[in-house]
Amino acid sequence: SCHFAYFMEYGLRAKPRRTAVFDAPQIGTFLHYLLENVTRDVLAMGGFAAVEEETLHALTQQYIDRYAREELQGLDGRTARFRYLFARLRNTAFAIVDQIAREMRCSDFVPLAFELSFGDQGELPAVTISEPDGELRIGGKVDRVDGWEKDGKLYLRVVDYKSGRKTFNLSDVYYGLNLQMLIYLFSICENPSPDGTEPVPAGVLYMPARDSVISAGRHASDEEIRAEQLKRLKMNGILIEDREVLSAMEPDLAGVFIPAKAKKDGSFDVHSSLANLTQMAK
Repeated sequence: SCHFAYFMEYGLRAKPRRTAVFDAPQIGTFLHYLLENVTRDVLAMGGFAAVEEETLHALTQQYIDRYAREELQGLDGRTARFRYLFARLRNTAFAIVDQIAREMRCSDFVPLAFELSFGDQGELPAVTISEPDGELRIGGKVDRVDGWEKDGKLYLRVVDYKSGRKTFNLSDVYYGLNLQMLIYLFSICENPSPDGTEPVPAGVLYMPARDSVISAGRHASDEEIRAEQLKRLKMNGILIEDREVLSAMEPDLAGVFIPAKAKKDGSFDVHSSLANLTQMAK
């Protein structure tokens, strides 16, 4: 069996049969491709505020078609089930792009980098931890880095697109299970800005990017269904407790896009996920 396995793998280079499904890694790859390319093109056109919804949807459709053509080798040879799953995912993609557009149109934060990599071959050096008996070098890639400049400071936030149900949890950080995003954020802030501004960590955010089925009553209105969908697309994470910075992300601080909501008395809602700079450093 060892000889036969060698022949199959290295002689015939046989690959496992691909089933007619769009699994989580494929969904993640597709959505990352779409969001990166659409956002980059929109920024080149002057930003989301300068792009009409019709243009945005045409751009989204363009990259969906290109992905199907170049990465999936077209849909003609696929099963009816695969074409249905891809069509359903396409509808979700439009909803996610629309959500990003709504947020960015009211936000002063703008995307500065996509797929920013750390490590020996990356744009930024590896995160290095040195101990007497050895050295650890950490590499990786950030989906998106947003920034906002104010009074000589560049506030930075790291945004990660998640096709799964990932949520930020401080207990995970405490036990070392969910350090990736914070390591990336602090690594970026440790590197001096080319224009001399002082980098300041503004937070980390997970952007839901998944095919989500909405549960609603039989007589639910379109507005109620849309509200539930927007709730599913709300970002989660942890942000700096600075009202001016948070207002630059979401002016009315209604908690529609970010995990921070201001109450009428000026304080923050108990469910807001915030930390001051001292807590962030700790």
